[in-house]
Amino acid sequence: MGETASGDRRVFGTRARLKVAVWLMAILAGNRFRAEAQVRTAMAEGEPPGSDVFMMVREALVREKPSKQSRFTGKLPGGSRVKLIATGDDYLKIEVPAGATPKTTTGYISREVVSVFAPEATSELVSAARALSGIEGHRRTAVAFLLCASERLRTTGPGDAGVEVLLGETAEALAASGGPFPPGLVLGTVPAQGAGPTRARYTGDAFRRAIALTSKTETPETARLRERAVAGVLRQQYPETSAEPAALEKETTAWLELAEKAEDATALKSAAARAGDAVVSLAGVYVATGRAEDVAKLEARVRSVGTRIQTVLPTQTVGTKLLARAAIVGAMRGDGTKAFPQEARAKLGPKEIVARIDGKLGNLAVTVEMTVGGTHEGPRQKAARPILPVPGSLKISPDGKSVAWIEIATATKLVPVVASLEKEEPAREIVPMTATRPTANLLASLCGYSKDGQRLGVQVQAWNEMPGPDTRYSVVSVATGELLYETTKDTKSFQRLIQ
Repeated sequence: MGETASGDRRVFGTRARLKVAVWLMAILAGNRFRAEAQVRTAMAEGEPPGSDVFMMVREALVREKPSKQSRFTGKLPGGSRVKLIATGDDYLKIEVPAGATPKTTTGYISREVVSVFAPEATSELVSAARALSGIEGHRRTAVAFLLCASERLRTTGPGDAGVEVLLGETAEALAASGGPFPPGLVLGTVPAQGAGPTRARYTGDAFRRAIALTSKTETPETARLRERAVAGVLRQQYPETSAEPAALEKETTAWLELAEKAEDATALKSAAARAGDAVVSLAGVYVATGRAEDVAKLEARVRSVGTRIQTVLPTQTVGTKLLARAAIVGAMRGDGTKAFPQEARAKLGPKEIVARIDGKLGNLAVTVEMTVGGTHEGPRQKAARPILPVPGSLKISPDGKSVAWIEIATATKLVPVVASLEKEEPAREIVPMTATRPTANLLASLCGYSKDGQRLGVQVQAWNEMPGPDTRYSVVSVATGELLYETTKDTKSFQRLIQ
């Protein structure tokens, strides 16, 4: 039997064409590449020198001589590729690459832990990689195969856009899972979020080669490959939704432009998902800087794109998800005025109370002033500190004791907030939903106070992946935030409680 540094044993045939067939049958049979030893019926002439030899286990031992009793000179990690010098019944003589753990330039490795592809077997190499690319535990091998296939095709000709796109997408998936990675794969890093570690990311070289290969030929097949390649390049250019406003605007434009034109399902899904993340962040920037018209234009464009995707991919949910993000963008716009300053007024007999949200972004405050006849008091600044209120959402209770508004708490959460005008206390978020309900996306609006100012009506839509079918109408206590009533159908009872 063969040998590995970890003790794991996997058996492969000696000719690439035979081995591809065996592997695919093994996959279908659920054998995870543990084919029977008898399939290794090598042809008499063996594999030709110069063939590519791949390490198929976590670590493979390189020996000084073609014998299990021979001392080993080093190890090669899984996914390593070396050149074949000569064949043997149980061991192959290989050329050890410079910089590898073995210090010698040649060595011997067991047949049972490697896969060999002759120079003319590039199509089989690609077929095997394609079969392996969708299996998480074998993506390192798939990437190693595709790196070799890409190199071969670019050496003997211009290259193959389909191979490059498959290489890019498989390398992306491997990087997202954290590896391990085959030697030769060029990786970058994604900055850590908070105190977390940096993450590997694929740099996108294969996607850029695919774009170059499809720049002149424009058949439906190459057009779709190009769309996937463009999506891949954008994912590498923007590994996370941009934080800086100018970069965020460029990113949003790039994703929307791709989503407006692409026909390929993979490219459309990627563009729609990333556009959905970017547009809500950009809408928040526009609201914060008083660009209400740009918010309206963005909402209209996103709705158009979402509707188009629903038409192109009628059985998929990506278009519906993007339309849900358009609804959030529209809600952020509010009444089309500025987020600050904004004010609300209440009249109690001769007394008029005016509440305002004003200040600078990052230092907004609630102020209140009162006028009774010719006497004026204020403005007095309260303890409540808004983050970013939806334009026109500020309401004051009929008794003049509290104010409420809709806060853009995050890019996907618009939550109701209540603040006392009598007590010096922070504003309170009022989310009338139990902990078991989805809150990844939350879209709330205020329906008004009850006449006594003690109850507040809130309309809420909340969802994780897909918008729910029912809007919830809730009545909460202004004093405690307690949920007093909730319904999805009995809106008449809801209205009675806030009259």
